[in-house]
Amino acid sequence: MRFRHLLPAAALIAPAVWFSLPRRIPAEAPLAMLAQTPAAGVTLHTTAYGHEFRQDDWPAVAAAPDGSVWAAWLSYQDGRDDLAIRRYRNGKWGNMMWVPGTSGDSWMPQIAVDRRNRVWVVWSQMEDGNWDLYARPFNPEIQQWEPRLRLTTHAMPDIHPRLASGPGGRFAVAWQSFRERNSNILMIEFDGEKFLPEVRVTSHVGNDWFPSIAMDSRGAVWIGYDSFRNGNYDVFLSRVENGKPVQHLAAASTPMMETQASVAVDTMDRVWVAWEAGLPLWGKDTGYVVRNTAAGKPLGDFREARLRCWAGGQWRDPAPVSPAFNKEVAHHPQVFSDGKGSVYVTAALRLAGGQPNARGRRSAYWEYWMTHLEGGRWSKAFALPRSRGRSSTRAGAVVDGEGKFWIAWPTDGRREGNFHRPIRQQVMIASLDAPAFSNQPLWSGSGPESVPVPESGHRDEASDVRAARAYTASVNGRRLRLLRGDFHRHTELSWDGGGASDGSLPEFYRYMIDAASMDFGASTDHQGGAWPYWWWYTQKMTDMFHVPGAYVAIFGYERSPQWPKGNRNIFWAKRSEARITPLYMKESAPGFGLPAGPTGDESGVGMRDAFDNDTQLLYDDIRRTNPLVIAHTTATFMGTDWKEFDQSLEPVVEIFQGARTSYEKVGAPLVADPARDADHIAVAQYKPEGMVSVALAKGYKLGIIASSDHGSTHISYAMVYTDNPTRQGILDAFRKRQVYGATDNIILDVRMGSRFMGEEFTLAAPAPIHVRARGTGAVSRVAILRDSREIYTASPGRAEIDFTYADREAGKGFHYYYVRLEQEDGMVAWSSPFFVTYR
Repeated sequence: MRFRHLLPAAALIAPAVWFSLPRRIPAEAPLAMLAQTPAAGVTLHTTAYGHEFRQDDWPAVAAAPDGSVWAAWLSYQDGRDDLAIRRYRNGKWGNMMWVPGTSGDSWMPQIAVDRRNRVWVVWSQMEDGNWDLYARPFNPEIQQWEPRLRLTTHAMPDIHPRLASGPGGRFAVAWQSFRERNSNILMIEFDGEKFLPEVRVTSHVGNDWFPSIAMDSRGAVWIGYDSFRNGNYDVFLSRVENGKPVQHLAAASTPMMETQASVAVDTMDRVWVAWEAGLPLWGKDTGYVVRNTAAGKPLGDFREARLRCWAGGQWRDPAPVSPAFNKEVAHHPQVFSDGKGSVYVTAALRLAGGQPNARGRRSAYWEYWMTHLEGGRWSKAFALPRSRGRSSTRAGAVVDGEGKFWIAWPTDGRREGNFHRPIRQQVMIASLDAPAFSNQPLWSGSGPESVPVPESGHRDEASDVRAARAYTASVNGRRLRLLRGDFHRHTELSWDGGGASDGSLPEFYRYMIDAASMDFGASTDHQGGAWPYWWWYTQKMTDMFHVPGAYVAIFGYERSPQWPKGNRNIFWAKRSEARITPLYMKESAPGFGLPAGPTGDESGVGMRDAFDNDTQLLYDDIRRTNPLVIAHTTATFMGTDWKEFDQSLEPVVEIFQGARTSYEKVGAPLVADPARDADHIAVAQYKPEGMVSVALAKGYKLGIIASSDHGSTHISYAMVYTDNPTRQGILDAFRKRQVYGATDNIILDVRMGSRFMGEEFTLAAPAPIHVRARGTGAVSRVAILRDSREIYTASPGRAEIDFTYADREAGKGFHYYYVRLEQEDGMVAWSSPFFVTYR
């Protein structure tokens, strides 16, 4: 097994958040303008400024030359996004106005006001399957929208726009673009009258993510972003002048996970960069079977807020900001100029609340907190009112013409009792009355810390990935490529954790594309997030990160009735066919009557009290939508007794999941063992009658894959052979069972005569079984199994194997064969079976 690396002391902080006591939360207040004093001398005047009943998200704010403040946001209803704006002037908010010409699939609206007082909205949206940037100006003087402008036309996604206003009514927009099937940062500037040619800010092969942007008083544009160019995430700052990048600086480049850059320029033209820092080896090996040996960190692991300032041609370090947030887990800190020579920093803190469950854990939720730099110290942080929500959100801020600081943020209204359940998505905005701070920032002189480079446990992962991507198999005259994926991952949208260990939905894509270098995959949150807006968010992100030739994003979710019905993940190639089938709940199911309890009218995760024919009702509901269905966790309380099965819908089973163990058969490698896994078996309530061997013995023809589930990373791979690396082509290959499962980047190619693994056929006599494999380490044992019994074993002791075996003892009738490969480091691969009838 792989060895554990000694962790930095910060690793010990993370569990304290998960198990901490609940913080007292004030009761909900009316939605009118509300004045609150969250900290000494600070008064917030807060209101909800979006639509009265739609789901509103992604707020942005801008200040106008006439002294007014404009706000923009995204508004969802009935399977469509719209964009809206609203103005605050003379002490009151005006009417909401819709932005015309949006496609219904929109993303991250930004807002600016030019020198002619025209209001510009810039956003990303998908039209005809392509994500591009658009802009549209509104003239408030004549109350008229001017024509829409298309800012990008490339066939690959142009997403995550961020806008900064500058002198003379200028503004600039930075975004993330997958132009060469890897993502770089681009920028376009509006000079007060027109858009100038776009600027490529970065151009290397490593993926760059989520830009932030600011302009200084001279009109120079500063862009912060994080990059995977060094094999882990680092934060960089680039300066663009006169249409050219003229400076590139590393703000944070240690082995830690450094992401989510935020940039601000203060009134002295100092450039501030905030980011979140996590522990090294983010997204590397984690999971139950490597719990004592792996050094990887789960996607939702410890984070802290960090900040630096570029001033006078050098990096300066203020007092650390993390203590101001009580060293809580802090996601996507954002830095904003206060208009008076210093800065505010906000962060979404992961807090715990509610009653503990049977394992002593409390629900985790995110809430926006804010602090101010006052000379050599940070002010006492305070929570922004009604700011609880998911982790993948952003705030926006601006200083108006009178010097007043405004900040806008989203909330999903989650309440005490169930901090994972969203209630209503709204956008909030507040103006802030605060005392004038005369203290200029003081520098600590601490500089960046020294972080040792940890051992990943992989001999040469990059070579293993290259070998897998280069491997092809000739099958029936077709040249099949080997693709690697994960078909079972959760995010912040699953209510049984809310992302505390799984990370956010955008982090899922970071992991798949960078940390794991996957070729395809799907986020599979319970019931698609169990909320229409979250299912829409999931589907939209699936389209946004679909980059043909680099990563194939597939639509999917997990449906979670418990034993004996069983959890199943369901996938589609087409968004138009993807839909959530409800859990068909018995009237007697406790906890869902009126008055509605903390969970609402139905479970957001799973349930025991489903109809006896719930599985058949699922089949009936989805059959016409061309789905792929995959059962998982089959031998636990989440599994199935295999009494209900539809071969046409369920051609594949998940034999191993990194969060737990294998379900191959009792006594097999990586299957839970009562002698060493008694506690785990008790929690998961293992049931031998759910093992995959039971299904195969019934004559079910199931291909085999592995995937992750909660918390685990980098030890579960669904491998598929296909000559059509598209959404449809990948799912079709699953239906043909041209798949295998592995816990590492192991290449496995198994034939029986001229037949490929997964095939069903008839023979007059046994044909030789040919096994070819390339391990990521030495193969300690390889076994061929007939009808789940080993009929041949070998101990090669090397990484590459190639041998043939003929079974001379099989009797007539139906049999199935598969191959299991074990490495010296504990990694395993399972081929899909051949299904053979001997005449």
